[in-house]
Amino acid sequence: TWHAAMKRAITTAKQERHLRDDADEEQMLFEIHGLILALHYEARFLKTPGSIARANAGFDNILRLYGAAKVSRKSKE
Repeated sequence: TWHAAMKRAITTAKQERHLRDDADEEQMLFEIHGLILALHYEARFLKTPGSIARANAGFDNILRLYGAAKVSRKSKE
């Protein structure tokens, strides 16, 4: 499933020390999934301007929270 693949990616990132040792894989997965659901709703159904940029900013926040060394992408729509 998509969730299983994402959890494997998060676990691998943690093992490779891209994420903090105490990062909760299930919580991170939940937050990323929630962000994707919000983006689909805002961008596709409501056609809210700036929703992609907000989703990018939200993902950057998730990476910062869970200890990614740096965020190399700028939030753009």
